[in-house]
Amino acid sequence: MTRPAQKERERFFVEQAANLLGRAWHIGPEDRETPDFLVTEGDHHFGLEVHEIFTGEQGESGSSMKKLESNKQKFIDELGRQYEATTAVTLKVQFVGIKDAKNLATVVPALLAEDLASKALGYHCVIDLNGGLRLHVTKALRADWYSVDHRVGLVNLNPMPRIVDAVEKKSQQLAKYSRAAGSDIRLLVVANRISNSGKLTLGEKSPLDTKGFRAVYFFSYPESVTVFEGTAT
Repeated sequence: MTRPAQKERERFFVEQAANLLGRAWHIGPEDRETPDFLVTEGDHHFGLEVHEIFTGEQGESGSSMKKLESNKQKFIDELGRQYEATTAVTLKVQFVGIKDAKNLATVVPALLAEDLASKALGYHCVIDLNGGLRLHVTKALRADWYSVDHRVGLVNLNPMPRIVDAVEKKSQQLAKYSRAAGSDIRLLVVANRISNSGKLTLGEKSPLDTKGFRAVYFFSYPESVTVFEGTAT
């Protein structure tokens, strides 16, 4: 993911978290490195760092499940670009049964053969392709292409070890954050439950050492934000 795309993703999570918290956060410009955002609320401002956590195995390069999801999504995104380069039709395409890149080679020709330009908005069809790949296709106002296999899975109800690890890791940069944005530094820890790699939610709130952060927010997107208050001054 490119840096601008990553910043846009982080900003989205901050905006959504603020909405759930009922807070009027004005998010400053994105052209800053550390912390991720300078947030103003009334006459007060604070620095906010954003960190995404994942379930499943974690290697030196991060979440293996997230890496697999990202690699397959790149193929899917490229298919979307290829399709939209040949027609002005906007589709929601749900992929079921992706095996590998070869499994995807017939997707665009199959979609073009459906002549979706002649269909009404909301038209839906199911296309079965070789290799067990199935497409659920809807003519829509907004494009949305994704693998269903990566969105249906079990939810981890004990994210605290991952939250603790995130706080510990980010706290090592706290002095640098404070020099750049002042003494009130907060951390937003995000688990994106739309994807299997982010299916973490807090079954029961436990005490958390915020390691100097004024507050740590755990955002189980899109449903809930849990606030852990710190003691920093």
